[in-house]
Amino acid sequence: MAPVRSILLALLFMPLLALAGASEHAPKGTFAESFLDFPDEVRDAAKARRRVIVFFEQEGCPACLRMAKTTFVDAAVTERLKQRFVLVAIDLFGSRDTVWLDGVSRAEKALAAQLGVRATPTMMVLDEQGKTLQQFVGYRDPRAFLAILEAAAPK
Repeated sequence: MAPVRSILLALLFMPLLALAGASEHAPKGTFAESFLDFPDEVRDAAKARRRVIVFFEQEGCPACLRMAKTTFVDAAVTERLKQRFVLVAIDLFGSRDTVWLDGVSRAEKALAAQLGVRATPTMMVLDEQGKTLQQFVGYRDPRAFLAILEAAAPK
């Protein structure tokens, strides 16, 4: 009876796991621990010869989770991210405080609305001054994401 109960409990809680965002399913260290103060993020990244990638996600987003489980576990992607980028997650419907490059403080969901982000995943690559170099929406497999990273890496 105990194995049946374990299986039933697992099935009961499995949907809760799907509610987590990609940043919670990606390998540890893929996403930066951030205070979501983007002027500081961009400045610190530039000093380290890196660029910031803002990754807009939401709980239960199938494409976000797919990136976490395929793209962000790829060794070449992981290495390139570590060398040249700072990956910061923003919850499309989140309430954590952010400070965007305009210096205005707003909740994650207000920032997403201000930037016109309506779908996940949406990724924005910022240059050393905080200008958007690239913005794209949707799942990218490891090969496609690596090509984006190569094109967007600081020279």
